[in-house]
Amino acid sequence: MLWNDDALQQVYRKFDELVAAYEGADLTDYNLRRIGSDLEQFVRALLQAGQVSYNLNSRVRNYSLGLPRLEDDGSSSNHLAIK
Repeated sequence: MLWNDDALQQVYRKFDELVAAYEGADLTDYNLRRIGSDLEQFVRALLQAGQVSYNLNSRVRNYSLGLPRLEDDGSSSNHLAIK
């Protein structure tokens, strides 16, 4: 993924918020997985909003948060540009 500093700071704040929500509770396996799952959903939302993007020049492509968005570049009737 390609990250900018603002997006990283948002993820750090969200993580702190999620951990703080469990203050005083036991850090059970369930609670830790819940924090991870909620954080994953937050990162997916950043990706869908275009605040972070996949690094399409990476040797390894992992689209576990969804396929890259495509847009019509207008140059051909059957060609889509990866955004």
